Amino acid sequence: MRRRSGDTRLLLLAASTLIVFAANAAGLFAGITVVLPHLLYLPIVLAAYWFPRRGIVFSFALALGYLAMTLPFAGDVGLVVSALSRAVVFVAIGAVVSSLSLRLREQEERYRGFFDNSEAGTFLVAPGEAGPRIEEVNYMGAMLLGSTTKDLIGEPVTGFLDDPGAWEAFMSEINRNNTVYEFETTLRRTDGAAVQVLVSGGRLPDRRIIVTLVDITARKNAEDALRQTNAKLNMLGRLTRNDLAAAISGLLGRIAGGMRQFDDPAVRRHLESLEEDARLVQRRAEISRDYQDLGLRPPGWQPLQKVIREVTSSLLLPGISVRPWVERLEVFADPMLDRVFSNLIENAARHGKTVSQVVITYRILDDGLSICVEDNGVGVPEAEKEKIFTYGVGIDGGLGLFLVREILAITNMTIRETGTPGNGARFVIHVPPGGYRII
Repeated sequence: MRRRSGDTRLLLLAASTLIVFAANAAGLFAGITVVLPHLLYLPIVLAAYWFPRRGIVFSFALALGYLAMTLPFAGDVGLVVSALSRAVVFVAIGAVVSSLSLRLREQEERYRGFFDNSEAGTFLVAPGEAGPRIEEVNYMGAMLLGSTTKDLIGEPVTGFLDDPGAWEAFMSEINRNNTVYEFETTLRRTDGAAVQVLVSGGRLPDRRIIVTLVDITARKNAEDALRQTNAKLNMLGRLTRNDLAAAISGLLGRIAGGMRQFDDPAVRRHLESLEEDARLVQRRAEISRDYQDLGLRPPGWQPLQKVIREVTSSLLLPGISVRPWVERLEVFADPMLDRVFSNLIENAARHGKTVSQVVITYRILDDGLSICVEDNGVGVPEAEKEKIFTYGVGIDGGLGLFLVREILAITNMTIRETGTPGNGARFVIHVPPGGYRII
């Protein structure tokens, strides 16, 4: 088809050139030398636009032909200068149009390369009286819908949407912002299969819409499978914890009965030791209940000042002032971020001894952002700075700071203790780039 189009253009160009030269020849015999030469602009422009790499050569050849035809009829120097000037203008116009056409063609080829070779399904949607229709589509888009690019041209977009109202919702976003990113919806392939996609789009100056689709069916299936697995593990953990709590309760009852039955000091010391161990297990089981949903819900953006305010309002902190200076800061974290700060504040209140204030600040770094939780208590001994984050060390021998680190790690945040012993504890949370924003 492209070759046929090229042949047609060559015929039109040849015909226009012959007609224009014939008209100029007739004009010269009739004594007309001013108006008719302007007709030569037509084949020059057509040649330079259709064949930009040969446009200058063509215009130069046409200028020479014009001179060869005109100069014999030039009766004075003025006519010769006029003919030469026109020939120069012919070549200049051919050069300018060729240059602009080449640049336009390069941009068109670049656009076509992006469009055709994109890994995302790409559609050009045009408005119409019967609704929006597909005007162009690349190979990935056709494959996504289980069809071919040829068969999809002219098809209504709404016919491939599982939810008829999805296009209206998408267009309302386009009308409001001119662009849409990550609009999630479900398509129906030509074979009836459902495909979950993320849709992005933008309005072009001519009211057409450029739409890109990314298939997320596999990802959504994996997320659903992971969610179901987590739910089952959660249920198993709940059942196990209930059985463990019942067993510990029975064990504590038997220990209490033994202490009432035996008066031997050695036996009582042994029973007291067993009771202490049983209560330690009981406390850890109770604390683990609070973290059964860890990682079950997806992370999200959370306003830190609000999180801390809500945490402190639910804690009993007699004589301790908590001052967060983190206004406008949001972090991308697990929904259990509030447990991080409740643990850190409770840790300061229980183990800081002389704590009267806890101050929370942040600082932007070259490699992210740091959030500092500082108190004015006794601090943490150097030998304990790493141990406090290990399992079994922390609040009441429970999960404590171990879970703080695990919650933060879900979104690649880290925590360490950098305070000076005797001058208060200082916990520094490092947030990676992209994990925070100032609003």
